[in-house]
Amino acid sequence: MITLRRYRHFNRYKQVANTLIKHGFGHLIHALGLDEILPVSKNMREEKVNLSTPERIVKVLEDLGPTFVKIGQVLSIRIDMLPSDYIKELENLQDNVPPLSETEVRNVIEAEFGKRTEEVFPEFHWQPLASASIGQVHRAKFAAGTEVVIKVQRPGIKELMEIDLEILFDLARFLDKRTSWIKQYGLLGVVEELSNSLRGEIDYSLEGRNSEKIRNNFKDSQEVLVPRVYWEYTTNRILVLEYVESVKISNLEELKRRKWDINQIASKFVSAMITQIFVHGFFHADPHPGNVGVCEGKIVFMDYGQVGKIDEWTMNKYIDLIIYLIRQDVAGVVNVLLEFGVVDEQVERKKLERDITRLKQKYYRAAFSEINVGLALREMLLVIQEHNVKVPAEFVLMIKALLTVEGVVQQLNPQLSIVEIAEPFGVELFKKKYNLENITKHLVQQTYQNLKLVAELPKQINSLFSILEEGRLKIRIEHGNLRNIILGLNVASNRISISIVLASIIVGSSLIAQKFERTIFLKVPAAEIGFLLAVVLGIWLVFSILRKGKY
Repeated sequence: MITLRRYRHFNRYKQVANTLIKHGFGHLIHALGLDEILPVSKNMREEKVNLSTPERIVKVLEDLGPTFVKIGQVLSIRIDMLPSDYIKELENLQDNVPPLSETEVRNVIEAEFGKRTEEVFPEFHWQPLASASIGQVHRAKFAAGTEVVIKVQRPGIKELMEIDLEILFDLARFLDKRTSWIKQYGLLGVVEELSNSLRGEIDYSLEGRNSEKIRNNFKDSQEVLVPRVYWEYTTNRILVLEYVESVKISNLEELKRRKWDINQIASKFVSAMITQIFVHGFFHADPHPGNVGVCEGKIVFMDYGQVGKIDEWTMNKYIDLIIYLIRQDVAGVVNVLLEFGVVDEQVERKKLERDITRLKQKYYRAAFSEINVGLALREMLLVIQEHNVKVPAEFVLMIKALLTVEGVVQQLNPQLSIVEIAEPFGVELFKKKYNLENITKHLVQQTYQNLKLVAELPKQINSLFSILEEGRLKIRIEHGNLRNIILGLNVASNRISISIVLASIIVGSSLIAQKFERTIFLKVPAAEIGFLLAVVLGIWLVFSILRKGKY
């Protein structure tokens, strides 16, 4: 059925369908019943390709443009959602978009500031430093001569993204109703999460706030540099930052040419990320080499479109998890995972403990400093996923960030141990959590909660007795197969009733035929009417039984 919304975006729906077919996913459209809502072109044929499924998915995303490219890039850091081979391909996703023309850039700047570009930026480099799916980056100067970097959003990208997100929600709702395993996977929730992430990325003022928060967190650091945000020139569509000349952290040749200590750079990078995660509780979620530079030996973080946030409760759970991992306390590890995860009703705790134990045995003989912490956490994540325990997105972002850090460190200094650098942070966190002030605070909070519970207990008991006195107490019992049993009994009883009626008609018709010769009813012999009715009911009964396969 074509709804008004689908009719309004008919061409985009058609483009989505044709792109899926082009890259070999036509069978999926039909298998999932998506041809009911996607206008499939009859002349469209699947191309014969020798690419893997992950490679074809990347092609689909690239062909569908900025929104889908950005979705792929967001998914590339969500290792909890996709297998590793899909993640690897998504990490190579390219922004195959032409750079904005000078006129387009001018139009955006002048629409935001209400002035000619030259009045705001007397010197402007029209050749972009980088061009991506959402916007592109230019260098410029203020009248005072201050060098800045400007991120300019693509015209119409917000409107296109809203259309594409609307289509994704439409498809997700359709599949959620039609396919039970997709409903169980929680596709609607995934799309909701992706849409929130994308809407955050096209709001440049939000990225500016993220950047400023990290900058303030490192304001006293001599090892980390975060560019300043010029708020008087920053809007939702334009972000103006201090220009910092830096070398990409993975450019070993240039780092060596400048005679910077590569081992120290690696240590500073790891220390900066550990500090963000476990001290500040606010971290760069995608610290790949394109987002990390080096300036005079300092680590420069750029592009804060994706960040992770850890609240106090979650941080305490991370500390507990680390302690249990060090002590190799499997039951403790499982307790923490179940506490901050969304648990399926059918989780088998003992089986989960056995799987975690097997993982523990893999690392049992390894020195703690030799453990690849990112990989170990990822393997643990995969284990708990198999048991349908959904962990918070921030936990996944943290693991992915640590994996990315380890990948960069492998290029800079393969002998460097992240665990050794993280150990002092762990000790400090442990001391902080279990110092007298925090213990007292926790006891006060717990005492308050207990007193509140005790104070409300008489009220709850009175309420329960009132319900009992009024006869309003209801006990709800659920049984997975009870509905099917009841339906089966209903069907069986209906058929028995029809069979009795059928037998009665046959017997009655026989008696009429014997006792009353040629009894006429509406000019038709009554006995014949009875026998005819019995035949019709009998055929219908047999047909319904055969059709349902219940025989």
